[in-house]
Amino acid sequence: MLKALVPVDGSENSLAAVRHTIEFIKFHEPMEIHLLNVQPPLRGDVTAFVPEAAVHDYHMDAAKEAMRPACELFDRAGIPYSRHVFVGHAADVIAQLAHDLHCDQVIMGTHGFGTIGQLLHGSVSHEAIHRIDPHIAVTLVKPDHNAAA
Repeated sequence: MLKALVPVDGSENSLAAVRHTIEFIKFHEPMEIHLLNVQPPLRGDVTAFVPEAAVHDYHMDAAKEAMRPACELFDRAGIPYSRHVFVGHAADVIAQLAHDLHCDQVIMGTHGFGTIGQLLHGSVSHEAIHRIDPHIAVTLVKPDHNAAA
């Protein structure tokens, strides 16, 4: 069985990747799904005055909310998945977890910016592609803004 990492942040872009994954599983073959949310670290001037447990709870609450729509889609489709939450730089965490879990594929949403747009706006997907092991397939999914919800 193929193993896929699906990073999500709650955006429509990441949900497009979830929908793509569900369709692939329904019409092609089963996959072991690992759903990932990466929370950005809080700045040091915040964490210096806030207890570590409160920072942890904040990250977990934010991750749960960001993952909620993706979990609902997988649950409705009857597709099991594992959840992973990390704090760090998203592209680095995606690449490292895909490696550590021995994933065959990473499926993630993208804004669909061209090269110039990626440079101007920054792109986690673009950055992650360059960090992910070359033997791991990467599928980028653009949201269909014309599709009905």
